[in-house]
Amino acid sequence: MTALDSGTCRRLHPLVTAAVIIVIATAILPRQVWAHGGGPGLDYDPCAQWAGLNNYVHFSAYQPEFNRFAEYCGSIPQSGRTLLVFDLVGSDLTNAPVAVEIAQDGGTRRVSIPARRYPSGVIDVQTDLASGAYSAMLTIGTVPVVYRVHFDLEVGAWWHPLVAPLTVAAIILVVAAVYCLFQARTLAAETQSAAPRDPRLQQT
Repeated sequence: MTALDSGTCRRLHPLVTAAVIIVIATAILPRQVWAHGGGPGLDYDPCAQWAGLNNYVHFSAYQPEFNRFAEYCGSIPQSGRTLLVFDLVGSDLTNAPVAVEIAQDGGTRRVSIPARRYPSGVIDVQTDLASGAYSAMLTIGTVPVVYRVHFDLEVGAWWHPLVAPLTVAAIILVVAAVYCLFQARTLAAETQSAAPRDPRLQQT
């Protein structure tokens, strides 16, 4: 193994460090979720749910007192005053009565809004949410055509967006460590095999 090869891990160290920093920074910096039509498809958008064949509901949450620029979906970082916005996309939804209910895990209702029409297609709900798990449920339409959609919320889960990036960072570190260990063992084996032997050990 050449001296150039032996320095691979030293050169790899800053690259690994930079990769880990980028991964974690990407998770920490506030970012917007995909807007209508901005993602790779509705089926990939956790903030949207179908309500029939050609209609869907898009959900977003805001906490202006915490971060006026950030838009959240399933994980809301802080407890307290929260604005929940439901966008009704499709004429079948804007012309139908919609009932809204926000329930905490365990069944306790925090918000209950009777069915009414929203011609603008936007439902705004302001409420104070304590830390915990919630379900936001919309009942749209009347019998015989009724759509029910729900969104799961986790309030106060500031750590949730970090799980995936930290997992990726850990994988990067483990792969780099295994590679460097392999390089070190290979170098040690080659150095030992190339070392001159004591002639006395070769005598029989």
